[in-house]
Parts: sequence; structure tokens; C-alpha cells
Amino acid sequence: MLIFLKQAALENSWTASYLARALGLTVATAKQAAAEMALAGYVEPVTWKKETWRNTDCGNKLAGVRPPRLKRAKSEEFLADLEDRAAEYAMKGSAEGVRLQSVVALGSLLTEHDPIQDVDIGVKLEQPKDGQPIPHADQLAVLKILKGRLAALKLHPWNDTMEHMPARVVWKA
Repeated sequence: MLIFLKQAALENSWTASYLARALGLTVATAKQAAAEMALAGYVEPVTWKKETWRNTDCGNKLAGVRPPRLKRAKSEEFLADLEDRAAEYAMKGSAEGVRLQSVVALGSLLTEHDPIQDVDIGVKLEQPKDGQPIPHADQLAVLKILKGRLAALKLHPWNDTMEHMPARVVWKA
């Protein structure tokens, strides 16, 4: 939801259809999610438009919304750098033995907005053969390597909700 709130902050208002497309949900589920976000105080209905919402200040603060500052062309340069780091990491392997499966761009980068706030990235790591979860410290170490010194990249460990979100593959094993 945080990635969506950040993306939605670029819009004056949004509908359940927009939420559904952004998160890969059905419209009915998106309506329910919008209602729950409204109950939590993160969004509010737009009174003069039926089934339309907008982010509240609380929702924007929760999502870490800042004024858009990143030009699309620069974000593409950042993705090219990230792709190189991912390929290098995969080739060298890691001291922790954590293998990279894929890196995808999510959120506002997939919209037509220019400028955007930052580039949200989902990082999928390969599960070890023994079925044990990857230690959190090892996940963070991989994310740090991939991020490099690019503050505009916001890397997120992969989770099941990202599976249905629109995404653009940056690198894949």
C-alpha cells in the first residue's frame, strides 16, 4: 500500500480502477482496500466525485511522500546502473550465499508522470534449497549492494503482494 500511496500522491484524485491497476487487484477488492485506507485516515473520499479518493496528509506522511524531483531520463540511467550491479552481483555471487532471482521496477516509474519522487524496486532472492528463510541481515546486505549510492532508488525485499502488481523487469537470472 505504501508504494501505491506514494504513486497516488502524484494524482489530484484517483478511483478504485486506478488502485486496481496499480496493485493488480480486482475493482471490488480495490474498493474495499480504499474504504479500509479511508477508515485508517490515509485517504479520503472526494465529495464531488462518486467513488473517487485522494490521499490525506497522514497517508502521504506514512508513505514518505516528497515533492517529485526525479526526471524520467535520470531514472532510466539509475535503472541501467542497477541492472549492471545486479548482473555483477549474480556473476560474483555473495559471501552470504544469497542468489539474486530478479529485480523489477514498480510504482510511479510505470506512470506517465515526469518528474517522479523516486524509483521503487522489488528484489526477489532465491530461496535456499534447505527451505529456511533468508536471514534479514543477508537480505539487507544484498539490497545495500544493489542500491549503491543512489538515494533515489527505494529497494524493497520481494513479497507476495508484488506478484500481481504491474512491474517492469530490470534484471532477471
